Amino acid sequence: MLTKSLVLAVGCSALMFGCAEQPDERQEIVDNLVEAGFPANDIMVVDGKVYVGRDAEVSLAASREMLAQDNTTQEQYRTTNLVSPVVTKICINGSTFTGAFSTALDLAIQNYNELPLTFAMARTPSTDCSFTINAVIQPGVVGGSAGFPSGGLPYHTINIGGGLSSYSVDVIEHVITHEMGHTIGFRHTDYYNRSISCGSGGNEGDAGIGAIHVPGTPTTATVGDSLMNSCFRSFETGEFTSSDIVALTYLYALKDYAGLNFEYADARRTVSTGEWAPGSYKAECASGEPATGLSLNPSSRHTRLALCRTGNDSRYPHDGCYARYFSTSDSRGTIATGDWDPGYYKGECGSNEFVAGVAQSTAHEITAVLCCPGNVAHTSCSARVFDGQDSRESSTSGEWDAYNWKGECGSGRYVGGLSRSSSGGAPHALLCCSP
Repeated sequence: MLTKSLVLAVGCSALMFGCAEQPDERQEIVDNLVEAGFPANDIMVVDGKVYVGRDAEVSLAASREMLAQDNTTQEQYRTTNLVSPVVTKICINGSTFTGAFSTALDLAIQNYNELPLTFAMARTPSTDCSFTINAVIQPGVVGGSAGFPSGGLPYHTINIGGGLSSYSVDVIEHVITHEMGHTIGFRHTDYYNRSISCGSGGNEGDAGIGAIHVPGTPTTATVGDSLMNSCFRSFETGEFTSSDIVALTYLYALKDYAGLNFEYADARRTVSTGEWAPGSYKAECASGEPATGLSLNPSSRHTRLALCRTGNDSRYPHDGCYARYFSTSDSRGTIATGDWDPGYYKGECGSNEFVAGVAQSTAHEITAVLCCPGNVAHTSCSARVFDGQDSRESSTSGEWDAYNWKGECGSGRYVGGLSRSSSGGAPHALLCCSP
C-alpha cells in the first residue's frame, strides 16, 4: 500500500479560484502542473497560492520551468536555504502529542540525535534551544506537512495527521522524521517523478526553493530507499536509510570532527592497522587524527561514539600502533601521571603516544585502546570523569551525541588514556593531555 505522506489542509477547495485575486495566473500554474503530470489531488490552492506535492508553493515561473525540465534520476535533494551552523539545538514542542504520537516523536528526534550533526534535537521544555518547532496534530489527515528553512532557521511548524493513529508507531515515526527533514532543507528524493513512490504524479520542479543534488547519494530513487520519498508505505521502519545518512552528514556533519558510532559494529576511518582487537567493536581515527572524546549511554551503559579531531596533523601518525588491553587490570605505558582515576582499570599510552582508537566487547565492556607513537609529550594531563554527566574541556565540537554522557578533551588536546569500571566494563574517565 502506498500512502501520500504530505497532505495540506486548505481553506478553499482545491482547484477553485473564487476566493482570491488573479485567477488567470493561478489557472496557468494549475494547467502547467497538470501538463507536467501531477494528478488533480496533488494540486491545491490555499489563500490564493498554488501548492504542488502538497507542501511546496509553486510560482508561475516555476510551473513553466517544470515543463522545460528533463527528468533526472539523482536521489537526494536539498533546498537552496539550509539551517545555519549557529543553530546548535532545535527543540520540538509536541505538547499535544500523546500515546503512539508522543512515542513516535521521541523516536524521530532520536533518529537525528544518533548522528554527529552540527545540531541536536530535543523536546520542550528544554534549555538552550536555538529554535523551537511547533508540532501540531491535524485531525482526520493521513500524512503530514511542513515547510523549508529561511534566514538560516528551520521551518517553524510540522503538521502531523491524526489519521495516522491507525498505523504503527514506526510509520508515524517515519512521517514525523520526514517532515522534520523538510524543516532543515530536504526535498523529496523523488521530487522529479513522484510516481516512483506514490504510483502517480509528476515533477515538482524547482518550485522557487531549489532542488540541489546532494553529492554522494544514489543516482536513482527507489521505493523504500529513502525516508524522504514523497509517499510512504504501511510497513515503514521509521529509520534513516544509508543514503539519508550520507545526505545528512554531507550537509550537517560536525566540522573538524568525526563521530564514530561503534556501539554495535566497527566504525573505523582506517584499516591500515589491521585487526588489532579481534572479536571487539572498534572505533578508530584516521592517520593524522587523535581521539578526543567518548560517550556513554546512561541507561544501557553502552559506549556509543568516539570523537576524532579530523585533519592531517603530522603529530598524530598511524605507524607502529598496538592494542593495550586493560579489562582485568591496569595497563599503562607510563605512571608519571599518577593514579588519575583510583579504583578503576586504566589503559594509558606511553609518554610519546596517543590514543587513536577504542574497543569494546560485544557485551559492551571496554577492552582496549589503540596506542600510536606520535610527536606528543603527554604533558599537563588531567582526568575527565564522564560517567554520570558530561565532562568536556570544550564545547566547540557541538552537541555530538545528545542525551548521552560525553567526555571530551579540549582544543589542541588529545586522549592519552581511558579508564573503565571493574564490574560491567563501562568507561569512566578520559585522560586528556597536551602535546
